Amino acid sequence: MNKVIKTLLIAASGIALSSVLVTVSIYAVSKAAKVEVYDDISHYSDYLASADNNSKWYKWGMDESIWPDTLTDDMEVLDYKMVYYDPWDAQYMGYLAVDYTPEGYAAEAERLKGYASTEYIGNYGVTEEKTYELLAVNADPYSGFVYALTDGRSRIIYAEQIFCNYFMDLDYEQYIPSEYLLDGFDASVDNPYKEQMDKKDGIK
Repeated sequence: MNKVIKTLLIAASGIALSSVLVTVSIYAVSKAAKVEVYDDISHYSDYLASADNNSKWYKWGMDESIWPDTLTDDMEVLDYKMVYYDPWDAQYMGYLAVDYTPEGYAAEAERLKGYASTEYIGNYGVTEEKTYELLAVNADPYSGFVYALTDGRSRIIYAEQIFCNYFMDLDYEQYIPSEYLLDGFDASVDNPYKEQMDKKDGIK
């Protein structure tokens, strides 16, 4: 075997080994990451994107102002959860279900209807919302959704799914009631929207 061929074979073996090591490293990082779940409402403001004391909650620059800045006396919190997962890229999911007093509901519904909502239909398979009335939504074709739903009486549900790369590693259906998701939402690993956007971006 001449020296040129031998050198090429050694180089090829090195590249293959490097590729294996990178794959193993990515897998190890993914496995080491833990899903962090926060449901203590007394720390509500700590997990908002506006929180100055914790940079990990920056939420890919998504506008979270649809959610209330603080909890007030006219709100009865029914259910609350914030979830953080970072196997490689940070992803966030959360919801806050609140029953308001009649006066509080009227004021909050008015605030939310005044929000400059963005187009949301079509992103991640989402269709026109029918399960609840959609009061406000900040939708990004890449990073996901922040929104508020209502039963039209006293209840408002604030929710969000924020991520990147057109899918969530987080098994979000384990952490949020399905009725709180926008109708048609699909951010699973092999979702059709990801395939469509990957082709558009020239990845496939």
